[in-house]
Amino acid sequence: MGQRLTDQPLPAAAACGHAVMDLGPDTSVLILLKHCRDMKQQETRLRRISLLLLLLAAAALLAFTCWAALGCEHTPSGHGMNTVNGDGLQLEEKEKSPAFSKQQGVFPRGAQANSNRLRIDLSSRSDGHSSDPRYVQWNAVFGEEYNEEKRAIVIPEDGFYFVYVRIALSCHDDDEASDLETFHAVLHKWNEAYNATVTLTEAWEGVACAADGHRGVFVGQLCDLLRGDHVSVWIRRGYRLISKAAFGAFLA
Repeated sequence: MGQRLTDQPLPAAAACGHAVMDLGPDTSVLILLKHCRDMKQQETRLRRISLLLLLLAAAALLAFTCWAALGCEHTPSGHGMNTVNGDGLQLEEKEKSPAFSKQQGVFPRGAQANSNRLRIDLSSRSDGHSSDPRYVQWNAVFGEEYNEEKRAIVIPEDGFYFVYVRIALSCHDDDEASDLETFHAVLHKWNEAYNATVTLTEAWEGVACAADGHRGVFVGQLCDLLRGDHVSVWIRRGYRLISKAAFGAFLA
């Protein structure tokens, strides 16, 4: 009789048993370590590339900042091109550079003009031996913000102003030698908005006509003033003692 062979399927564990046995635990650990080493090398390379790109970006930003601050596009003297604006005025090419534009943004022309808007100095006008009290009448040395009718400096805009008064006092020939003349000056402000006279500051002084009969009075104060304020000097006593005086204000 011939021998009959019976094909019986082997268990799955037995079928792949040789493969599992071939790898072994040591081989699996080595493959895992090699994979981890490759991942660390890739991560190191990515970090180096990122650091290099960051350094390049920082260097480019620094170069651009330096170029903008120093005006790298400034043309040599005598070779700059001029353009004409809408008002027919010539503008130099440097005004179109980024550095000039940046400076204009920080210090616009309007702000520079405002900082010089009020500069006024006045000198006293001779009124003879007038009676007290009264406001001093002035002649303008420079500046146009003077209201002759109100005898006051007119404030053009809100801000802090330094206001000063300088007065020279002296006795007259008709003053008795033993008299002590009293001088009292008051710095007033007035505005149509609130229509009230406010005292900013005042000064007292005494002149002894028995001695040399000369004194000097100076008043200076930083004042928070509003647009439309009228600042004036009012002499309560001793107007006749004024030989000369100066009065002025400027935006601080």
